[in-house]
Amino acid sequence: MSRENNNLISIRDLTVSYRAGSGLFRTSKSYNAVDGVSLDIRKGETLGLVGESGCGKSTLGKAILKLIESSGGSVTFDGTDLTEVTRRVMRERRKHAQVIFQDPYSSLDPKMTVGQIIAEPLRAFRLDAGSDNITALMETVGLDRELKSRFPRELSGGQRQRAALARAIVRQPQVFLMDEPLSNLDAKLRLTMRAQLKHIQRDLETTTIYVTHDQIEAMTLADRIAIMNKGKIQQLGTPDEVYNDPNHIFVASFIGSPPMNLIKGSLEKGTFTGPNTQVKNLGKASNKNVVLGIRPEDMEISPAKGGNFVSEIYSLEPTGDQTLVAAWAGEQLVVAKGHRTFRQGIDTPIAFTFLKDRIYLFDGETGERLRY
Repeated sequence: MSRENNNLISIRDLTVSYRAGSGLFRTSKSYNAVDGVSLDIRKGETLGLVGESGCGKSTLGKAILKLIESSGGSVTFDGTDLTEVTRRVMRERRKHAQVIFQDPYSSLDPKMTVGQIIAEPLRAFRLDAGSDNITALMETVGLDRELKSRFPRELSGGQRQRAALARAIVRQPQVFLMDEPLSNLDAKLRLTMRAQLKHIQRDLETTTIYVTHDQIEAMTLADRIAIMNKGKIQQLGTPDEVYNDPNHIFVASFIGSPPMNLIKGSLEKGTFTGPNTQVKNLGKASNKNVVLGIRPEDMEISPAKGGNFVSEIYSLEPTGDQTLVAAWAGEQLVVAKGHRTFRQGIDTPIAFTFLKDRIYLFDGETGERLRY
């Protein structure tokens, strides 16, 4: 099967515009929350829409399923152009999509038990709503069968999210839209839920649009990631591609924790020079405004002899499995990952040697990646 025929959703030049301001302060000016996005979503894949707050990711997710109206462009869902269908056809199409929001409590009937909540769509689809089927669905999403008689108010945040997921699975949709589904959970529970979501995705093979500001969620759950910035897709690729081959300084700085170090400087015949920094043999080009990027794990730490970057230790952050070592490069704090036992005094001279094949260069004006 060709990749083109394997697309469930095709988006072309999709735009969502809003008037600036609100109420009495609304102006005639408008801005594009989604700005001419084109994208194909394949059958069975999980696509992560990730970016900072206000970048347009949630708006794009809702516009794809026509939960909000677009201002231009088209969305084709399983061969049907949603921009041209009647309301009746759109209602029918929406039966094939399920949305799971950040806080599922508002979508769970407070007067119904978990068992009744799951049984409701089973009956609506004239499926067996017997106790065994309900229990099986609860087990699929990691809900203890003893919770079947509980009401939503008696559940934890994670349990509510699992109940909402079980109800959505019943309908056997073609696509899930998950909009920040784990953001209200604590760190330990998010880790557990990520693992369970990954397991469910593998078993169901349902196309999923996963909206999140959390890069870890996107990297661990998505087959491909669309990184959004100011209403546009800055880069689309697999987690490995966007991490190891960023096409723009925004992507490089957004993906990774701690983020990529970015050192401003200049390039003269392949030699980069910046504050406390020099790197040779980076091609033959010259550019007066360049930013060098290097990830914290791609530097070797040694006493202040040689190295590409020489400074003094500003801070040490032992995290258990590693020690984060920070030093200043002009106004930029450079962070390296050291061994968990690394201990040196503050203000001690230090040198970082950059792994040559892990150095990135970006244009200082446009932010675009420079190849060398």
